Amino acid sequence: MEGLRTSRQSLVLVLAALMLLLGPVRSATATTPEGGYRFGVFPYLPALTIDEIFGPLAARLARDLEQPVQLRTKSTFELFAKELAAESYDIVLVHPFLYVDAADRYNYLPLARVDGDLTAVVLTRADRAWDDWQDLAGGTLALPPALSAVSELVQAALRARGLAPGIDVTLRHYASKLSCLHAAVLGDADGCAVPGFLPSQLGEVAENLRVTAETPPIKHFVLAAHRRVTPAHRAKLLRSVLRLPSSDDGRAILAATAWPRFVAAQDHEYDPVRRHRAQRRTLAQR
Repeated sequence: MEGLRTSRQSLVLVLAALMLLLGPVRSATATTPEGGYRFGVFPYLPALTIDEIFGPLAARLARDLEQPVQLRTKSTFELFAKELAAESYDIVLVHPFLYVDAADRYNYLPLARVDGDLTAVVLTRADRAWDDWQDLAGGTLALPPALSAVSELVQAALRARGLAPGIDVTLRHYASKLSCLHAAVLGDADGCAVPGFLPSQLGEVAENLRVTAETPPIKHFVLAAHRRVTPAHRAKLLRSVLRLPSSDDGRAILAATAWPRFVAAQDHEYDPVRRHRAQRRTLAQR
């Protein structure tokens, strides 16, 4: 009897030691939130428009994952960036500069990207005889919010031409693309920077503006997932968006976004963004 009691005590000690080494036992479904996945879309459009456009995509992802997917956004880039830094989204759709932050600092993995390249263009009044970045020297350039991809691309292009953003060219950020365009039309700024795909969609809004300069291209918007999303679910997410062109509802989603399709994304495709960031840090230290 004494020997049996000693054996039990030894077993308890061994199990206690294993628990200390291995940590707490985790449920097999611990990586799936109880209320489903949170899908964060960065606020490049008004919140109501994001709901209208990306609600069907969230529903498709939920169907393919067999898990609830809650669409989320924020009213400003700054608020969205705070949520990204807090790693509160499970799935995100972000522009390339936000993606690099998400991947390098906040445990997100690339899944897919919009097929094609992303650029920014500078629109100036048609009566200005400007045709290059150098013509902006000494002028004022209207930009979307500071954390937008357009703002980042334009500042990188200015630095590449030897123009110091905020010094050689005054930068003035506006809350929306429309207010940025109005500043250029009304003469409150010498030009406005917008995404390269936008001028063809502006119609009468930009009839007195023309493209003066365009940034070098980088890869387009990225769909990424946090590392806590299971590998099986990451694979399902990728398949879901890659198959959008093969169904009526998928083609409707793409038509609403005005994007051709998604393709598989590779992290190294965004190394040019990392180089932009490194150059900016280097110049800031001088």
